[in-house]
Amino acid sequence: MHVKKADQAVALGPIQDGPGGNPYQNIELLIQVALDHNADAIHPGYGYLSENAEFSKRVQDAGLVFLGPSPNSMAVLGDKRSAKEYLLKNAPEIPLIPGHSGTEQSIQRLSIEADRIGYPILIKASAGGGGKGMRIVREKEDLAGELERAQSEAQRSFGSSDCILEKYIQRSKHIEIQILGDRHGRVVSLLDRECSIQRRHQKVIEEAPSPWLSPQLRKKMSETAILIGELLEYESAGTVEFIVDVDTAKFYFLEVNTRIQVEHPITEEITGVDIVALQVYIANGGRLDDLGYFENRMAPQVGHAIECRLCAEDPSRDFLPDVGTIRRWTPASEILPSSQTSNVRFETGIETGSQVSIYFDSLLAKIVVWAPTRALAIAKMAKMMANTVCIGIRSNQSFLQACLLNPSFSDPEYSTSFIPDNMATLVQNPYVNNLREVSQLLSFFPSMHCRAAVKAASAQTPFSSITVGFRNQKADVANVQADIVRIPSQSDATMIIEWPFQKRQTYKAQPVNIIPLELAPVVADSAAEDALKPSVRVARDYNHLSSQIRSIRSSSDGTTEHRVMIQSHKFSTHQESPTSIWSLEDLSVKVNSQRYPLYTASESLSSASDDGKYQRFYAHIPALGTYVEYHLYTLLSYGESLRKRTEAANAASERNPKAPMPCKVLSVPKKDGDVINAGEIGIVVESMKMEMNVLANAKGIFKAMFQKGDAVEEGTVLFTVT
Repeated sequence: MHVKKADQAVALGPIQDGPGGNPYQNIELLIQVALDHNADAIHPGYGYLSENAEFSKRVQDAGLVFLGPSPNSMAVLGDKRSAKEYLLKNAPEIPLIPGHSGTEQSIQRLSIEADRIGYPILIKASAGGGGKGMRIVREKEDLAGELERAQSEAQRSFGSSDCILEKYIQRSKHIEIQILGDRHGRVVSLLDRECSIQRRHQKVIEEAPSPWLSPQLRKKMSETAILIGELLEYESAGTVEFIVDVDTAKFYFLEVNTRIQVEHPITEEITGVDIVALQVYIANGGRLDDLGYFENRMAPQVGHAIECRLCAEDPSRDFLPDVGTIRRWTPASEILPSSQTSNVRFETGIETGSQVSIYFDSLLAKIVVWAPTRALAIAKMAKMMANTVCIGIRSNQSFLQACLLNPSFSDPEYSTSFIPDNMATLVQNPYVNNLREVSQLLSFFPSMHCRAAVKAASAQTPFSSITVGFRNQKADVANVQADIVRIPSQSDATMIIEWPFQKRQTYKAQPVNIIPLELAPVVADSAAEDALKPSVRVARDYNHLSSQIRSIRSSSDGTTEHRVMIQSHKFSTHQESPTSIWSLEDLSVKVNSQRYPLYTASESLSSASDDGKYQRFYAHIPALGTYVEYHLYTLLSYGESLRKRTEAANAASERNPKAPMPCKVLSVPKKDGDVINAGEIGIVVESMKMEMNVLANAKGIFKAMFQKGDAVEEGTVLFTVT
């Protein structure tokens, strides 16, 4: 979307590995493009080369303005090791976390230092940030493996594999101070942000100001941050990060981010300044003192702001990233009235139809709210998250709402262990006790929607007066008006949607039976079950399905019947290709006396999946704060899908691990012909800047299907064990 909105855009080349490497990290290429297009300045953003001193210097040497700090500031403060060494020498009064920042990177040396510091320790990429190249090590025997992974991740993300060690503080807060410096020696503080809600050492929720800091501690930390900036005559925007021990209220210097932060909007919201505009102002020689805003070198604060990072990941699967197509993106600002969305910012690069790939971070959007008080800000953010439609890929949308509404979040003393401490409840839906029950209750929607659409489309055709569910032999128990709806996110929960016969079926308001489809009983002896031929299993499953369908008419007592109604408010279409059309609708569904707004994306039948020709329906349900995916089958197509799924299950073996998502192979520790044990690493892959080990499920002879550097599609067998 940023390319579409730009006045002028230049294609730098593909992100895939090539002769020139990643174009976003190619200094020569970036500077030449800027010169070729008569640019005056380069803003480095907050990724890739944003803290690279060499890049800053080369930009200035080329006669361009670098909208960031000087190369010297970056060289000293942008690297965790050099920053600590500098402060130890020039400002020994600034408290540092016990650790080791020496240049020797051998496992022997780092093991000695880890013993000296005492476990648990934290491995951190010296040149990095954003949680990349960071590992907690609790036991000595885990040090070598975690160090290797941290160094590998650091090299790919920042171009340097160097790491430092720090003492890991168990109950800590992550507090950062935003500073600005001009070229005239003035450094000011825009005060604090709390960034303690983290997963994998990466921030997911930030707020400003910190609800826990006392005025005295806030002032002391700001003064320390200003001191650090003044030592190096810091220019532009920067962030001084601290770790605060909750038990002792002591703070320790962590690092300086010599760039603008992802979470800078919340500071803008409470101070009323535009930090990026001030970066341009400073780069043009502007004086901060001339603004008359920073009294006593600190900005005033008003109200409370919160930022949530909406990411393409699955919290229930250890935050495994997800990729694919955004089937519908509708922010709450386009759904709720303007009176409820004032002081709300949606900062994103996605739109309906966007592709989420393996080549970038999983961050999809930043949602930022401001309110007069923290309690109002929390409530406002929860409402914005619940009414934002982001469907088509797995995300942490429900998880973020669970964090906001968790009682522990209301306690200002929460620490960086908030997510691991509360994980069991955070992966549950925060609004309903039984997400499965509500999802199944609304599973009639795809069937009703499709049948109504078919009836509307045939309104001008011959025999249009005949209802969609016409049957010649109504007394035959096999003549049931029914569809099958599968809910893949719930272990493939499957529902029979049966429409009782009526003289006039409008599919606008009528009774429906929603009946769970039971699985065919399997042979008690697992060995005997495994020995059954696929054709026998398919026949068993199909006969069981047929028996259940027939029993609806012969034994229905009305106990499962619901009165349902569906209304359409808005309609639009999004065409991805000539053969794939998705319809977007805003619907109101009524089940018995309960009304549910639904924001939907549905696939046309012509482009439906080949797996038994089901149609995909997505419905974002604000009452749940997330979306549910439904697969709609006719009775016949569902029967066909039983055969295809049985064939697929027999073709795959648990002994042959598959790629959990599209990825790239980083390394293959084993050689073909080696013996691999269950639980051993067979292949290491990377996707969306996250490194993952793929383990063997059984002991046997290893054979790799891919080599280092290969790109792999989701579901592809990575290696075999025979």
